[in-house]
Amino acid sequence: MKSTSWIFKDFLSKHRVKSFDSLLSRRIPTSNARKHLQIGEHFLFFPPPFDNLGKDGYFNYQSPATLLENPELRYRRRIWGQGELMQYSPLNLDQEYTCQESIKYIKKLRDEHIVCIERALLQDCPENGPGKNGVCLLERRVLMYTNSLANKISAKSPTEKEDYTSIKTLTITDMDIIAYGQQSLNPHRIHWDKEYSRQVEGYEDIIMQGPFSVQLLVKCIQPLFGKPITQLRYRNLNYIYPGTTLNICQSLNPSSNTVAFQVRDLQKTNSIYLTAEVSC
Repeated sequence: MKSTSWIFKDFLSKHRVKSFDSLLSRRIPTSNARKHLQIGEHFLFFPPPFDNLGKDGYFNYQSPATLLENPELRYRRRIWGQGELMQYSPLNLDQEYTCQESIKYIKKLRDEHIVCIERALLQDCPENGPGKNGVCLLERRVLMYTNSLANKISAKSPTEKEDYTSIKTLTITDMDIIAYGQQSLNPHRIHWDKEYSRQVEGYEDIIMQGPFSVQLLVKCIQPLFGKPITQLRYRNLNYIYPGTTLNICQSLNPSSNTVAFQVRDLQKTNSIYLTAEVSC
């Protein structure tokens, strides 16, 4: 297998975070006094180099064809399926950090490939003391590569019955999706090219970015806690199209270790887009 580790550096500019806040400011209150990133806001930073993009406009160095050095492994779509975030120490705004990226595993599942990417964020001169093994934040993201058309896939929603209460509702627009792609330097065509999304990958429209839905969830639920969220596990279950009114919900079934949330469709009450478990 080809080399599977990379290093990126980025400056965690407060201006980029403010730009994200302003995108949702009329729908979600913002705080102007923050000195650190909230968990998940690192998605706005550490873009890979743009020198190897696939036909879908996304970074190709993580693809099965590149990793396994097999050009015959061609896939129509790549999907951000799930992930996990673990924060060990604060990420300070207006400071430079290093992202050490590696492939945790790659495996074939029927006619598809699953790639798990691990990212560790480190500060060269930590002011608050080193985290676990010097890592401030550890992220794992799972991408699925498939040749199935989007409109032929039935996303599986959780089967267990659980009671939820609504926290926040808001509608996502096409300009929200396009603006977030610009802020996070995400070139994936399914987030800005409507004709490509429909004709090649089988979507009805452009779709919301997986990281955007996670950041949106955190922005809505962080005020519920008295301290920063330090661990988050999530699964993307369905595509979010422009014009969708999202219903951010919290589980009413208590857990001793984590709190469960869902991002649901306000109109199509059986549609669940994202599930997450968080802890502080």
